[in-house]
Amino acid sequence: MKAPTTSTLEKSLGHQAARFTRVMLRRINASLARHGFPITSDQYSFLVHLWDRNGLPQGVLADSIAKDKTTMARLAAGLEAIGLIVRLPSPGDARERLVFLSDKGKKMMDEATGLVREILAEAQQGIDPAELDVCREVLRRAFLNLQK
Repeated sequence: MKAPTTSTLEKSLGHQAARFTRVMLRRINASLARHGFPITSDQYSFLVHLWDRNGLPQGVLADSIAKDKTTMARLAAGLEAIGLIVRLPSPGDARERLVFLSDKGKKMMDEATGLVREILAEAQQGIDPAELDVCREVLRRAFLNLQK
């Protein structure tokens, strides 16, 4: 099998998406740490999903952020330990844990989201909004193709 060339990698959706993700996460992690937030970009992503849909079952949350259940449990335990989330038994099934953003978590997310939005704005500088919409749709569809 022939090794990929630089030009092949430049045309690869997977390579470009992974490269962007690595740089983006590195910048978010550095910014969160520099501003004294006790979370990583992975934890931030977890909290964003929860912010949008507070009270989700932990398993549903794992699926929505594409994390396995073990990684999800570890993320949740870390966030619970620092008081950013609360996990409660589901009224319908005591084995299921519902995850809620705590008041401390909501306050921190209000502040941290401003930092992340600044980084996103920098990344999107000079790119036409219509092109960004196409990019989002292509990545969403590629993700769904792999979820089948």
